[in-house]
Amino acid sequence: MAVVTISRELGSRGTRIAEAVGTKLGAPCIDKEVLAEMARRAGVEVEVIVEAEEKLMARAGVVSQEMRSLFSADPSRRTRPMDQKTYVEQMANAIRSLAERGSAVFIGRGSQLILEEHVSALHVHLYASPELRARRIQRRRKMADIGTARRIIHLADEQRRNWYQRFFASADWKNSRHYHLMLDTGRIPEDAAVGLIVDAAKTEPPD
Repeated sequence: MAVVTISRELGSRGTRIAEAVGTKLGAPCIDKEVLAEMARRAGVEVEVIVEAEEKLMARAGVVSQEMRSLFSADPSRRTRPMDQKTYVEQMANAIRSLAERGSAVFIGRGSQLILEEHVSALHVHLYASPELRARRIQRRRKMADIGTARRIIHLADEQRRNWYQRFFASADWKNSRHYHLMLDTGRIPEDAAVGLIVDAAKTEPPD
């Protein structure tokens, strides 16, 4: 069974690489499927989870009354709004549950931290220089102005940094201690990156 977590910077081609790794390993790529699993476990519609995530990111504190349906399985908790701690707990439980079912490639959502103790999981971070990432975004979105692409990259990095700081006790998502492989996709071609990850995922950890 191969479990891989892939953290990626916007413009690092991380999603494409993750999908190719999943294909090579015969494993599903899991991103928003985590929200669906959270909803299944809580007995609510996935839209409830999506709204909860959006509101938690938009402001501090608690989510609205309708989010309390997340606690439908435990009547004693229905009167409590869902805070950040509870949301992360439910997200972590969903990711762990999905990892226990078989091979999977997790994209983002702090899976490298949640599955840090998973005995066979391979944790990967994909990055590239801000300028290269901006040029890729400019080409992909057919932008006339590279400055706009640079601002998009800067904003995306800031949002991810804030997400980790908010949901994971100020964890530094770019810290090498969280990863087994960190690949610069400005230097390592896409096919080579896929091959490195697949080979590492198939290799048993040393004693």
